[in-house]
Amino acid sequence: MTLDPAHTTDVIAEATADSAGPVAMPPPAPVFPVGPPPAPPEAYAVPPVRAGRRERMVIAAIVAVILVPAAVGGILIARLPRDPGGISASTAAPVSTQPSATSPVPTQPNTTAVTPAQTLYGQAIAATRASAGFHYVATSDGPDSQTITGDAGKAGGRQVITVTSSFGSEQFTLMLLKGTVFFQGNRPALEDQLGVAAASAAGLAGRWISVSSADGPYQTLAAGITVSDQASETALRPTSTSSVTNGGTPATRIAGTVPPLQGAPGGTGYLDTSPTTHLPIRYVSTLAASGISVTNTVTFTNWGTAPSVTAPSPNVAWATLGVASPPGGFGGGGGSGPGTGPPTTV
Repeated sequence: MTLDPAHTTDVIAEATADSAGPVAMPPPAPVFPVGPPPAPPEAYAVPPVRAGRRERMVIAAIVAVILVPAAVGGILIARLPRDPGGISASTAAPVSTQPSATSPVPTQPNTTAVTPAQTLYGQAIAATRASAGFHYVATSDGPDSQTITGDAGKAGGRQVITVTSSFGSEQFTLMLLKGTVFFQGNRPALEDQLGVAAASAAGLAGRWISVSSADGPYQTLAAGITVSDQASETALRPTSTSSVTNGGTPATRIAGTVPPLQGAPGGTGYLDTSPTTHLPIRYVSTLAASGISVTNTVTFTNWGTAPSVTAPSPNVAWATLGVASPPGGFGGGGGSGPGTGPPTTV
């Protein structure tokens, strides 16, 4: 399934009249466009659907409790696809009728309405994508507390992550620079995120390891680090707005539903934004199933600040380690449920 707006191309028929002598020919019949008229400007752009590390936090505890026996432990931040939620005028296909050879049929304009909540949500996503960078902290209050502290930039950034998996308490840092992810972590993180064998992990703990775009763990590690990734990870189907105070600062709250994810139910959520700049202040989503409720909270600060990322030296190339994918896939927490493999785009 694709949620990208459909692109309509108008086909204009060209008429030519040949004259075969001095006899006057009748003027050509008027030519009508076959397709619909150009669509009006969108109220906002729907963010593309791309799941990243931050989404995996919000459903980790639910998936772990429902799908994995307690003895196994939590699945690390399950990686699942997501619906971005916003519905703009362009998401509905324009009405178009096929004209006959002799009788062109007029088309109807696109009249799909855009609600104020959808417009404000779209403005928040657009403002996020336009920013040079920002700082964020994402936390999950489920059975296994998890935290991502990050600085996002246009083409790179950094994350410091703590999470519990069947490998143990994972602590690791990621830096994305020029298409390479630099990884530094403890033994459990090396085993889960990079597939390093337990016997070798102790010797690599604390050392920087470079992961190129062709390496197995790259897609899992790189997801969610950039400004664009973070914008795509703010899932919401907006339905209403209200004025609130967030930490003493006036804010506009855009409330709605969080669409169902593969392996986990949908829920509710809201995005607090600045009334003047439309930049996000806080995003909260809550999922619940089988008596388990997990709330994921992301706070945003330092808008317009691009992170400074420098390649660490020395570093070891992951490709030279001779490792293989761990049980459950890179970053899968050792489980066999959802969350294995690279992020999904639909």
